[in-house]
Amino acid sequence: VVQFDKDFSEKIGLVKFDFLGLKTLTVIQNAVNLIRRDINPNFDIDDIDMEDRKVFDLISSGNTSGVFQLESSGMKELCKRIKPDTIDDITAINALYRPGPLGSGMVDDFVEIKHGRKQTQYAFPELEPVLKDTYGIIVYQEQVMNIARIVASYSLGQADMLRRAMGKKKPEEMEKHKSIFCEGANKNNFDVQKAADLYDLMAKFAEYGFNKSHAVAYAVIAYQTAFLKTYFPAYFFSALLGSEMDNTDKITGYIQDAKENGMEILPPDINESLWSFNVLPGNKIRFGMGAVKNVGEGAVEAVVREREGHGIYAGFVNLCERVDQSSINKRVLESLIKVGAFDQSEKFNRKTLLENLEMITSYAQKNQKEKASGQVSLFDFGGAAVGTMDTLDVKEFPDFEEKEKLSYEAELIGIYVSGHPLNRYQAIMKQVASAQICEVESLEGQDKREVVLAGLIIEQKALLTKKGDKMCFAKLQDLTGKIEAVVFPKVYEEFQELLNSDEPVAMTGYINLAETPRKFFPNKVFKLQEYAEQKIQALKIVLNPEDLSDKNLELMRKTLLGHRGQVPVYIIVDHHEGKARIPLGPEYSVMPQAKLAAG
Repeated sequence: VVQFDKDFSEKIGLVKFDFLGLKTLTVIQNAVNLIRRDINPNFDIDDIDMEDRKVFDLISSGNTSGVFQLESSGMKELCKRIKPDTIDDITAINALYRPGPLGSGMVDDFVEIKHGRKQTQYAFPELEPVLKDTYGIIVYQEQVMNIARIVASYSLGQADMLRRAMGKKKPEEMEKHKSIFCEGANKNNFDVQKAADLYDLMAKFAEYGFNKSHAVAYAVIAYQTAFLKTYFPAYFFSALLGSEMDNTDKITGYIQDAKENGMEILPPDINESLWSFNVLPGNKIRFGMGAVKNVGEGAVEAVVREREGHGIYAGFVNLCERVDQSSINKRVLESLIKVGAFDQSEKFNRKTLLENLEMITSYAQKNQKEKASGQVSLFDFGGAAVGTMDTLDVKEFPDFEEKEKLSYEAELIGIYVSGHPLNRYQAIMKQVASAQICEVESLEGQDKREVVLAGLIIEQKALLTKKGDKMCFAKLQDLTGKIEAVVFPKVYEEFQELLNSDEPVAMTGYINLAETPRKFFPNKVFKLQEYAEQKIQALKIVLNPEDLSDKNLELMRKTLLGHRGQVPVYIIVDHHEGKARIPLGPEYSVMPQAKLAAG
């Protein structure tokens, strides 16, 4: 430990190291542990094929949510443009995705040359080994150093001093080095004018120069996460979700992505859940009990330990009898019942279990005390089943309605798991909204961005301004996350009724990109259905070729004819070799409604 600043420490010969604690390394290790548990005990992430075509295809498609460093909307677009097919390309993407290179035209040149629309050019043929991987463009600081060594015979130490001078833009040092560079080029029989031009080019690119060793390390981790997402998606998503258990906004976005990648997300279950997320056969991911409010690590450990030692639980009473009541209290049990953790093992519904909770836990406690003191009941000798509802006087109640169940899930897990009030509106929201809420944080820039967001208003807090006008802070939620909406007095007065309803809405307004976290400032609020009818100009139905069976086409025909309107319909047939767009006739034009989206 030293008390000198960085610059002085470097002057006296000390080396500065940055140690980064990356959550992604834990995600990778947790995914590997699950793969070793279920598939291959010898699986090693360091032994994977680093030239796998399918992995590069996944990255090139922009399906990179959860993939290290490549998951922002801007990165996804860059991946689609560059279409990387080597680890070198991913390394370059990491280095190029910064304001300098994006604004300088470097990225455009890189894309054009990579895809053969522009020719690679080298100031001197001798520089090809240094610049070949980046298509002749100076991207890394190490390239600047190697060019100086080849053209002007710089030593490694001198080359590093040049890199520093360029990076820190010190004019006197830059001029001094330009003379040394041109003299060295002349001695090595390089064209001096060309060398001077090359030096100016290096100086320009050095402003944006990135450390290649850093970019390579990041590229390897990016590739490893993309590999896991490609070949072990359930294990990847399980580990990824587990790393964000305290961040419901991120979990919501990742769950949506997992579903779009063919995963089924299941609520917590007393016989299948662990503390964190668990993988089940058939691309199913089971929520961890640790995600449920009021359920502590000690309670989960006790439940899992007993289950692994003596088999699965036959039901609610069975669990209450077997797990020490000091480890799993009534509050824990109540939360687990409300999120459906006993739905699979118990014949009685959630409402019945809650209403009988006091009686059942008292029975279980008494039973545990008797066993501890060596007492045995008459029924134990008779071989009757212990730990079932049959031995108790249970009063049955009609179950909660679906809306109540979802409300409990949202309250105790922070998100909807087994369903979502907006599921039936999903297709319409995709057509109407300019962005999903999970994408708002990754929008780029420092200005205000006009957006259309759609969803449900789930919270609202009204207040008075200093002038005495009413305004409110509201939370808008879609299927991917939630955002705070600041509704100023004029907008609040005009749309108060809609803001207070429980109907899905569409809101137009702006995001201030300079703010963190981002907030939404709406200027108009509409009923989602009415906005859709006004704004949707066409309905696109995307199908895979295997979906085009006679049965499916007939079902689609009937559904479309059952919702006639003025909006034209197009079928997009999406095949790996390309897409075909087929317009349907005016007789199939529709009214865009939630029922149609659900159909």
